[in-house]
Amino acid sequence: MSRTTQRDRDLVRLVRDYFSKAFTPGVIADVERDGPSMRLWRSVEELGLPLVGIDEDNGGSGGSLLDLLAVMEGAGHFAVALPLAETSLAAWLLASSGAELPAGPLSVVPDPGELTLAGGRLTGTAAHVPWVRGTARIVALLPDESSRMQVVSIKPENLEVTAGADLAGMPRDTIRAIDVAVDSYPAEMGVDDVLLRGALLRSAQMAGAITAVFELTKTYVGQRVQFGKPIGMFQAVQAHLVELAQASALSALSVDRAGAAPLRGPASFEIVATKSLANRHAGLVTRAAHQAHGAIGMTQEYSLQLFSRRLHTWRGDFGDETRLNLRLGAAMAKRGGLTSAVTSAGATIGV
Repeated sequence: MSRTTQRDRDLVRLVRDYFSKAFTPGVIADVERDGPSMRLWRSVEELGLPLVGIDEDNGGSGGSLLDLLAVMEGAGHFAVALPLAETSLAAWLLASSGAELPAGPLSVVPDPGELTLAGGRLTGTAAHVPWVRGTARIVALLPDESSRMQVVSIKPENLEVTAGADLAGMPRDTIRAIDVAVDSYPAEMGVDDVLLRGALLRSAQMAGAITAVFELTKTYVGQRVQFGKPIGMFQAVQAHLVELAQASALSALSVDRAGAAPLRGPASFEIVATKSLANRHAGLVTRAAHQAHGAIGMTQEYSLQLFSRRLHTWRGDFGDETRLNLRLGAAMAKRGGLTSAVTSAGATIGV
């Protein structure tokens, strides 16, 4: 992966232009009703977007981690109804272990749950696995019978799948394996590496969605007239808008800093702090935006619900606020407090 510290501006423009045209509210509603769309997937695959951030030598599209985060922010900003983050995370696991990347969308098991691997065969159950139906492979990281970590590639047709959905209406299934033969590859990473990578990608999606909520609300309060003037001129509504603007700017900045941090060293502190912040902002911005919109914000026909439902889903992925804040607090205590930790010249903080 490229180690550049700047996002590819052409890629940023492509992402915004394509996603804004391809993922209208009607298209997203169709996916929510009918399930994953292979037509939509082929269109993003042709552009190389699912594998940005994976080296071309490993079968990816190339580009830096910041380029990948630009794709994820765009996906969040336009509520893209495709497993882009899941495919990216699964492809990163496969590429890191030297495995060949299959064509098509991929799913990843965030929490292996009760899955066990022995003799190249998989047994057990895992819940809340996103985008299982329609994927080419499901990828998981778990120990084998010798406690050595393995990247496992599973054919979904060999599993029992109990269909489910998250708050946004996107697939979240329970999978069950009964002595299923799988492909496995020795891994040099641990479960926490997957958690951190997943948290960073989700944070980028959340930052994009938070910005979309801000922009949607800003437009609405400028157009909605009450008592002879736009409601955005009333102080109470302006307070909501300020809160949204702050959350948008802080979330995007935190994602940028967390994306650049791996170039300097371990980035666990930056990533955990960024996801914790995004989780907190998810609750704040959905409340502020719905209050500013009033009753229309609660309707299915209005786009705000696309983002508020996703934000409330994503805030629980790869670490909720309690789990992440406990982790941050323990690290700060070990370093002698927050001030000591963040002002130590040249220091990196592991959490």
